[in-house]
Amino acid sequence: MESLDSNGVERVFLRLLNCDTDHGLEELLKKFLIPVLLSLQSDKALFPKLNELLGHVNKRLQHRTEVKLPFYALIELIKRTDLTPFTMNMGVLYVKKSYERLSLEERLANVDLMFGCLGSLSEFQGDVIMSVMLPTLKSLRIPNYKEKQEKLVPSVQREEIAKKIFEFSLKVLLMPYVVLTDKESWKDQPSLSPDKISGILKHVPSLTPEELEGAKETLVNLTSCEIFNFHPPLIGGLMVVAGADTRCSVSDAAESRLKKLRTTVDWEDEKVVVLLYSLFLGHDKLPAGLKSRSYGVKAGSLRLRMKLLPVLTLSEYAANLFPLNIQVVFGGLFGTDVNRQLNLSSVQFVHKICDDASFTVVKTIGPMLKQGLLKSVQSAANADLKLSGRVYLGLGKLSTRCPDLFSSDVYLLSLLLSMLEQEDRELIADLKEGLFLMTEAYKAVLGTEEEAMLEELLLKYINKSDSTACCVALRFSNILHPTSHLPSRYLCLLALGSSSQEVVDEARAGLRGSDNDKLPEFEETVRYISNSTRERLNTPSLCYTVGTHRLPYVPVVFEEVLKFVRQCLEVGVPDHVVTESGKLRKLREILLSLPEEVVSQYRELLMSALVPAAPGNLHLHAMEHLAQLSGALPETLSLSLPWSEVFLTSSLPSLRYHTATLLGIAARSSTDITLVDSWAERILSLLNDKNGTFEKHDGSILAAGFLAPCTSQDLTSKLLSKVISFFNSDHLSGVCTAVSQSASSLDLGTFIGNESLEKLHQHFITGISQTKEQKTLISLTTGIGSLHVHCSTLRLDQTLNTLFNTSKHNLMELNFSTGKTLSVMASGAGSSPSILDVFVNVVEPGVARETQITKDILHKIIREYVLGDVREIQLQAAAIWILSLLKYCTDSISIKSYRSDIQHALSVLLSNKDTVTQEIASEALSLLYTTADDGTKSHLIDMLKFTLLNETVPHKHVDMDTKIFSTEDIGKLPSSLGGGNLTTYKELCSLASDMGQPEMIYQFMHLSNHSAIWSDRIGAAFGVGNLVKCAGEELQPYLASIIPRIYRYQYDPNLKVQQSMSNIWSVMVAKPKETVDKYLKEIIADLKSNIHSRMWRTRESCSNALGDLVRTRTHDDVILAEMPEFWELVLKIMDDIKESVRKSAAKTSEVLSKASISACNIDHGARGARAISTILPVLLDKGITSSLVEVQTVSIVTVMKISENAGKLIAPHVHVIIPAFIAASANIEPKAFGQVTTMVSGNTEDKDKMEAARAALALTSPLISVIEKCVRCVDDTQLETLVVKLSSLAKSSVGLTPRVTLLHTVSLLAVYQQQDLTKWVGKLMGAMFVVLSDRSPAVKDKCAATVAVLFRYAKPSTVDNVLDKLRSWYLEKDDSIKHLVAMVMSKITNSAPDVLRTVHGAVIPLSLFGKHSKEEKEKELWEMVWLELGVSDQSVVLLHLSEISSLCALSLSSTSWTNRIQSADTLATVATVLSSSYPPPQLSANVELLLNATTGRTFPGKSAILAALAKSLTAPKRSNLSDLGVEEERVMSVFLREVRKKDADYVSHVMRSLGDVLLGVEVSDCWEDVWGICCTHLVPPEDEEEEGEESKEKRKKTETFTIQTVTQESAVLLLGVGWRVCKNKPEKIVQLSEFLAGNMRICTWKIQLSVLCSIQHVLNSLGTSQKSSTAQFTEELKMSVYQAVIPGVLRCVDDTKHTTVRALALKLIAQIFDSCLSANIRLKTDIIKEVLLHLRDQVSVESNQNLKSQGIEIVSNLEKNFLTS
Repeated sequence: MESLDSNGVERVFLRLLNCDTDHGLEELLKKFLIPVLLSLQSDKALFPKLNELLGHVNKRLQHRTEVKLPFYALIELIKRTDLTPFTMNMGVLYVKKSYERLSLEERLANVDLMFGCLGSLSEFQGDVIMSVMLPTLKSLRIPNYKEKQEKLVPSVQREEIAKKIFEFSLKVLLMPYVVLTDKESWKDQPSLSPDKISGILKHVPSLTPEELEGAKETLVNLTSCEIFNFHPPLIGGLMVVAGADTRCSVSDAAESRLKKLRTTVDWEDEKVVVLLYSLFLGHDKLPAGLKSRSYGVKAGSLRLRMKLLPVLTLSEYAANLFPLNIQVVFGGLFGTDVNRQLNLSSVQFVHKICDDASFTVVKTIGPMLKQGLLKSVQSAANADLKLSGRVYLGLGKLSTRCPDLFSSDVYLLSLLLSMLEQEDRELIADLKEGLFLMTEAYKAVLGTEEEAMLEELLLKYINKSDSTACCVALRFSNILHPTSHLPSRYLCLLALGSSSQEVVDEARAGLRGSDNDKLPEFEETVRYISNSTRERLNTPSLCYTVGTHRLPYVPVVFEEVLKFVRQCLEVGVPDHVVTESGKLRKLREILLSLPEEVVSQYRELLMSALVPAAPGNLHLHAMEHLAQLSGALPETLSLSLPWSEVFLTSSLPSLRYHTATLLGIAARSSTDITLVDSWAERILSLLNDKNGTFEKHDGSILAAGFLAPCTSQDLTSKLLSKVISFFNSDHLSGVCTAVSQSASSLDLGTFIGNESLEKLHQHFITGISQTKEQKTLISLTTGIGSLHVHCSTLRLDQTLNTLFNTSKHNLMELNFSTGKTLSVMASGAGSSPSILDVFVNVVEPGVARETQITKDILHKIIREYVLGDVREIQLQAAAIWILSLLKYCTDSISIKSYRSDIQHALSVLLSNKDTVTQEIASEALSLLYTTADDGTKSHLIDMLKFTLLNETVPHKHVDMDTKIFSTEDIGKLPSSLGGGNLTTYKELCSLASDMGQPEMIYQFMHLSNHSAIWSDRIGAAFGVGNLVKCAGEELQPYLASIIPRIYRYQYDPNLKVQQSMSNIWSVMVAKPKETVDKYLKEIIADLKSNIHSRMWRTRESCSNALGDLVRTRTHDDVILAEMPEFWELVLKIMDDIKESVRKSAAKTSEVLSKASISACNIDHGARGARAISTILPVLLDKGITSSLVEVQTVSIVTVMKISENAGKLIAPHVHVIIPAFIAASANIEPKAFGQVTTMVSGNTEDKDKMEAARAALALTSPLISVIEKCVRCVDDTQLETLVVKLSSLAKSSVGLTPRVTLLHTVSLLAVYQQQDLTKWVGKLMGAMFVVLSDRSPAVKDKCAATVAVLFRYAKPSTVDNVLDKLRSWYLEKDDSIKHLVAMVMSKITNSAPDVLRTVHGAVIPLSLFGKHSKEEKEKELWEMVWLELGVSDQSVVLLHLSEISSLCALSLSSTSWTNRIQSADTLATVATVLSSSYPPPQLSANVELLLNATTGRTFPGKSAILAALAKSLTAPKRSNLSDLGVEEERVMSVFLREVRKKDADYVSHVMRSLGDVLLGVEVSDCWEDVWGICCTHLVPPEDEEEEGEESKEKRKKTETFTIQTVTQESAVLLLGVGWRVCKNKPEKIVQLSEFLAGNMRICTWKIQLSVLCSIQHVLNSLGTSQKSSTAQFTEELKMSVYQAVIPGVLRCVDDTKHTTVRALALKLIAQIFDSCLSANIRLKTDIIKEVLLHLRDQVSVESNQNLKSQGIEIVSNLEKNFLTS
C-alpha cells in the first residue's frame, strides 16, 4: 500500500464521518488505516489533518471493542525498516489495539507473529508489544519437543528477537505482584524503577496477579526451551531470578529448568556474572566498564539475593571480580535487609574467594575479609552456631592465602583457643578445623618477639583439661616446630597421658614426625628431661604417687619418655649396622663420647622408673633400656646396686629375663667373686624352695643360667644340676634359655659329667621330635645348639638332622630360631655375643673358628634342600638358614670360601614362586653383597643389570624328571579324562598324547618358562632392593635404560612385581618428578615399544603407566606431541584378547580423553589449534570408525567435548567432524531399539510408531548439539567439501539413525548458511530425493522437512527442477510415493510459501490434482497445501486452467487407472468451480479429453470419467450442447454405449451420469433407447415369461423377480429423468406410469423411494408448460396417469417402517389432487374413497406429527373438494 495525498486524506476523513455502523467502520479501517499511517512520514504538512483523523478514529474505537483492526497488515507495517520513529510508534500502538480486540484463540495463534516483529523495534516499542501479550501468555503452553516448539514459536530462533524477549522477561520476572494492586508501592520496589514498572503496566492496566503469574511461568518455559537462541549462561541467570518468585508455579518451573541447564551453563561467563552482580548490588554499584551490561536494574530483594549468592559461589570469575566481590560479602553480612540464610551464603562466598580467587585479589581484600569475618562471628556469638562455624572455617581458609594477616596476631589465636572452651560443642569441629588451617600461617612467628608469647600460649592450652584445646595446641606446636625442637616434643610426651584418644594421636604424630625429620640430640634430650623430671618431682601436684613413692610422670607417659630418649640415643647408629653386636659397639662409642654426667643422668632416669610399686610395663621398659645401657658400658654396672628379688619374680616373663640379663652382666663385670657367689647361693636357695611360686622358680632358673659361668666350679655344678632338674617341668623354656647361656661359655660336661650331658642332649632331641608347640620348639632348638659350642663329644649329625627336620612344621619363627642355632654351632666358641642376646664382651668382637661343622651345614642346606627335591616350606626354611649364617657368621672363612655356592643357591631361591622365600633370599643376597669383595660385588651388579635390561631370563633346563607344575598349582584333571598329577615331563607328554594334540607339549613348556620368567623378575626385585642402596653410583650409567623399565614395572598387574619395583623406584629415585621429566622421552619410547608385546602383563602395565604419565603431565609439550600415537596405541589394545588389558586400556583412554579435551581448549590459542589438528584425525579416522563399541564411545565423547570447548578453533575441521558424527550416530542408538523394531515389524502401525520414537531419540542425541555447533562454524571454503560429503553419505548411509542425523544436519546447514548454500542446494536436493526412497516413514517425514528447508534457499532453476521431479513422481509412481509427494509439498508450503508464490503455475495444478486423491491422508495433505496457498478457487482455477487441463490430459492418457480417475475428478471440480465462467474453447477441449478417455476396457472407477463428463456438460448451465461447442450425437453415443456394459456397478453410475445430462441440457429424443436400457434391468428376461401358464407367469413376475439392486435403482431414476426427452409421444407416459406404479410392490424401500422420485418427475412433466400441457396432455391422459400411479403411491403410504417413503408418498398424493383441483379433473369416486381409506388408517397410527398433520390436511381437502361435490 502507498501513502495518501492531501485529497486522499480528505476523502478518507469524509468517508469516516459518513460511516455510521461498526461494520462500515471496520471495513473502512481495513482499507485505509495503513495508508493513513504511511502518510505520516510522507508530507509534514499533512500532520495536523492526519492527527485529527487518527484522533477521531481513536475516539470512535474507544468504546467499540467489537470493531476489528487490520492486524496482519499492521504487523507487516511495523516490520518495515524504512519507517520514521513516529510512524513506527503509531503502528505499534495500533498493533496493540488490534491485538487486544482479537479473541483468545486468535491471540494465541498469532503469538509468533507478535514475537517476529520485535526484531525491528526499539526497547520501548518492544515492551509495548510484549506487554499487551502478557494476559495471553498465561494460556500459551510451550511444548517439550523441539519440533513442536519450532512450529509454535519459530521466531525465537532468531537471536535479535530472543534478546528482546529475554530483556522483557527479566523485567517481568523481577516485577512483584503487589504493584498490580498498589500503585503507591512502585517507588519502593527493589530491582525495578517506577519508570520500568510503568513502562509495562500502563499498556495492560487491567492485568491481574493470576495473569502475571501465568505469564511469568510461560516466559520461563519459553526462554528455557530448546530452540530459544540466546546466550545460555544468561538464560541460567534468568532462571535464578525466576526461582526467587513468590508464586510456587513460577519458582518450581524455574528450578526444574535450572536443574536441566545447570550442567551446561557456564557460570564463568562474564555476561552472566555481571548480570548476577547487578541484580544483587544494583546498576549504580557497578564499575563504569560493566554498567553497559547490567540491564539497568536496582538492587534485588532479599529473596532474590538469597538465590543469587549461591550461584555466584559457583563462579571462579565472580570470586575474582573486585570490588564487587567484597561489596557482596559485606552487603550479605551487614546490609540493611539480610537474614540468616543470606549471612551463611555470604560466608560461603568468602570460602569461594579464599579457595579460587587469585593471589592479587585475596591480598587486596584480605584485611577487609578478616575484619568482616571477626565482626560477624562476634555478632553471631551464641545466636547462630552454623554461621559461626562457617566464619571460623573462613578465617582458616583466609589464613592459608594471606598468612601475613595472621602470623603476628597472637591475640587472635588466643581468642580462638579460648572459644574452644566457650563455644557450643556443635561448633568445636568447625573451629578446630579453622585453627588447623591457621597453623601454617603462624610459622612466621618463629624467630620473632612473639615466639615466646606463642609458646607460652600453647603450653597453657596443652596443660588444659579440655581435650579439644589441647589437641589444637599440640597441632600448632608440631607444625610450628621441627621434630628436633625438644620443648615441643616434650609437650607431646606429656600429652600422651591424656584421656582423649584424639590428643594422644596428635601427640604421637608429633613424636613420629616425617621420614626426613631429625630427633633432638641425645645429650640435649637427657639434660632437658632430667631437669624437667627434677622440677616435676619437686612439685607434688605434677607427680604420680605410687604408695610412698612418687613418679615424675604417669606410667604411660614415663614409658614414652624412656622410649623417646632411647630413640634419640639410637639415632647415632647407622642404618647399615644391622647386628646386635654392631649396634652395641656403636652405642658404646656414642656413650663414651658423652660427658659422664649425661650417662649418669640417663641411668638415674632409668632407675627412677624401677620403683617397686610402679606398674610392670614401666619396669619392663626401664629394665630393657638399662640392660642396653649396661651392655654397652658393662663396667659402669655393679652388683652393689640395690637389686630386688621382686623383679626376678615378676609376672612378666620379659621383665624376669631382662633382670636376669642385668644380673649376668653385673656378675661378669664384677671383680668381687665373693659377692657373685653370695648371689649364686641366694639363687640356689630360691631354686631349692619347694614352696616357691612359678615366677620365683622361673626367674631363679634364668638368673642361675646367667650366673653359672661367673661363680666357683662347685656352685656352677650345683646351679647347672638344679637347672637341669627342671627340664621336664613347666619351666622348660627357662631351662633351655639358662642352658644356652651357660653352654655358650662353659663345657657343661666338665661340670655335670659327660653322661649327664649326653642324657641332656637326648632330652633335647626327644623334645624337639615330639613337641609341636612353636615357643617350646624355639627354646629347645636354641638350647641344643648351644651344647655344641664347647663340647665336641656329642653326635653332630644327629643334632643337625633333628634341627633340619624342624622345617616340616612350617613355622617361620622356628625356622629363624633354627638358623640362629646353626650359626651358633658353626661359629663355635668364638660366637658373636649377639647370637645369644647377652650384652657382654662388646669391646672386642669374637673371632670365628674354622671347623668342619660350617662346611657340613652349608653342604647339607645347599645340596639337600636348595637343589634337592624338597617341599616349598623346606625351601623357605633353607633360605632362612642361609640368611642366618650370613648374618651371624659374617667373618667365617668357610662362608667366604663357599660364597659362589651360596650365590648360586640364592639365585635358585629367588626364582621360587613363594614370596616369603624370595624376600628372605633377597635379604641374604643383600648381606652377601655388603660383605663381599670387589669381584663378587661386580658380579652381583652384572646380575642386576641383566635382570632389569632384558625381558627374559635363561630358561630352566627341562628334562624327563623336571617338575613343570607343582601339585598345588595345577591339581588333577577330571577322572573322565584320565587325568593325574601333572608333575613330570613324562606325564606332560602323556597328557598331550591323550588329548590327541601332541604339539600342545610345546605350549605347556612355554607356559612353564613364562611362569619362571615372572617369578625370576619378582625375585630380582626383592634381591636388588637393598643392593641399589649400596650400588646406586655404579648403576648411574644405566639409568636411561633402567628407569623406563622400572617405571613401567610399577604398574604391573602382578602386585608382587608392582610392590617390588615401587620399592626399587623409591630407593633409586630421590626426586620422582624431576627424574621422570629427565627421562620422559625414554619412558615414552619404552611404553610405545612394549604396549603391543605378546605378554599380556606387559601390555597392561604399559597401558597403566601411560595413563598415569599423561594424567600427571597433561600440558607437557612432549606428551602433547605424542598424543596422536598414544591414542592410536590405546585404541588398538582396547580390543585386546585379555579382559584386564581391555579394562586398563579403557581407563587410559579416559585419561587421554580428559587430556585431549584440556589441550584443545580455546584458551590455549595457537597451542590448542595445533593440538586439535593432531588429535582429531586419529579419533575420527581410527576411533569413531572402529567396529568396537567402547572405542567408538570414547572417541565420540572426546570429539564432542573437544568441539564444545574448542570454540572457533574447531572451524577448520568441521567438514571432517560432521560426516564422522553422522556415520557414528548409528552406534549411539541403544541396541534394544533395533530389536524391538524387528519384533514389531509384522504390525505396520506399531513399527511406524517405533521408528518415529527412534527418530525423535536420534535428534536428542548429544551428537546433534555438537553437529549444530560445527555447522555454525562452516565457512565458504569448507562448504563445498561438506556438501559433497553429505551428498555421498545420503546416497550410501544405511539405517534410520544415521539418515535422520544426516537430514537434521542438512536442515541446520540450510538454516545457518542460507544464502551461502544457495548454489549447492541443487546437489543436496538430488541426495535428498535418494533418501526419500527410504522405506521408513520416519525418515521420509524428516527428509520431506529437510527438502522444504532447502527449498526456501534454492535457485529458481532448482525450484523448477524439484517441482518437476515431484510432479513426475506423483504421476508415475505408486500410491506410497504419491503420499510422499503430498507430504513434501505440505512441508514446502509451510516452510517456503514465498517461494511457492513465484511458481503458482506449477504448484496450483498439482495441488488441485492431488486434492482429488482417494487416499484420505494424502487428500488431507493436499487440502492443507491448497489452504496454505491462500488463493480463491474460481479465480486461480480460471487463471491456471490451461496448466490444469494439460496435467489432466497427461493423466487421462496414463496407464494408471488411479491417475485417470483423479484427473476426471479434477476436471469435474474445475467445471463445478467455474460453472458459467468456463471458457467454451477449453470446455470443448476438456470434454473431448473425457470422451476419448471413455474408450477401452472398463476398470474400477471408470465411472468417474463419465461423471466428470456429465459435470462438464451441465455445470455451465447452457440449454444446448451446441452452445458448448460439443457434438450432441457423440456425447449421447458414448453414454448409450457405456450404459450397455456388463459391469452392473459401472452401469449404475453411468445411468446416473446420463440422467444428470438429460436433466441438465436439452438433447434430442432418445426415449426409446432409455426405455430399452432401463427395461433390460427392470423387466424379467423373455424366456422366463414365455414359460408356463399365465398364473405361473404372473407368479414369476411378482414373486420371483424383485427390483432391489443398485443398477435397478439407477434405472428407475433414469426413467423418471429421461422422460423429459420424449418428444410427441404422450401415450408413452401412461405406459411409464403404469410400469412405475405397477412395480412398486416388488421393490425394496430404497427402490420405492427412487420410484417415487421418478413418478414425481413424471407428474412434474405434466405441468412444466401450459402450452405443452394443452397440446400433448389432455385431461383424459392426465386422469389416466393419476389413476395409474395412485395405487402404487398408496402402497408406499402404508409403509409403517420408513418415514422418508411415507413422506414422499403423501407429498405426491397432495400434488396429484392439487393438480386435479386446479385442472378440474374428476377422478373416480372409488379411487378417492380408497385414498381416503388408506389415509385415515395411516393417520390413526402415524407417530410422526408432521406426517400426521399432512395426512389430516389431505383427508380434509379430499372430503371438502372431492366428496362433497
